[in-house]
Amino acid sequence: MGAIPAPAAFMGRNTNAFVANTVDQEPYIYWDTLLTAAGTQLSSQYYLFATPIGNQNTFNGNVANTKLQTNMQTGNQFPPPRCLLLNAICFQYSSRMTKEDIDLVEDGAYFEFKIAEKIFYEGYIRDCPAGAGLMGVSTDNGQSVFTNGWPTPAGRRTFGSWAKYIPPLTRFSLNLFFNGSNNVVAGVATPPTLSGPVGLYMRVVLDGITALPVQ
Repeated sequence: MGAIPAPAAFMGRNTNAFVANTVDQEPYIYWDTLLTAAGTQLSSQYYLFATPIGNQNTFNGNVANTKLQTNMQTGNQFPPPRCLLLNAICFQYSSRMTKEDIDLVEDGAYFEFKIAEKIFYEGYIRDCPAGAGLMGVSTDNGQSVFTNGWPTPAGRRTFGSWAKYIPPLTRFSLNLFFNGSNNVVAGVATPPTLSGPVGLYMRVVLDGITALPVQ
């Protein structure tokens, strides 16, 4: 005979939202958006998750961030009781970026992810596929869409048992570097200049389990 499922099997994974004076733990994503002006040379370094909602984004013409750009409430840390058990880092290009610009970014950039000034993850952007984005076929001339990896959640690189915990009020950072060593112009290492219609337009996601206020 088959085993009788436990009552918990018919309930949510975590019911803290219904218990007083506790936090609600659930799958969650924090995101930030990197948007540069079209036709401009990229900077040597970009600081992600540093500019919360309502603050001016220096990489986006000093326009104040809204929730469309990020859902960070404070820069480089989570206010209590928020925290994150980080299971995946995902880099997603806008479908409006050209293949030529994506190639320059893929070949010219690396990232470092730190918690309390210690590097826990680093690599190329292609090492952390988005697991999201557009795919399809078009019969229009000159139209195409490229994604970072296969656009399905199963196509992400997840950390599994090696997920990292980021406590509340603990500084973390995700920085993107263009040191120019793959783009030497007149003997000088130079960050690339993107020529497409939107510049560098990238959404970066931290995916994991978080703790949110109950009330």
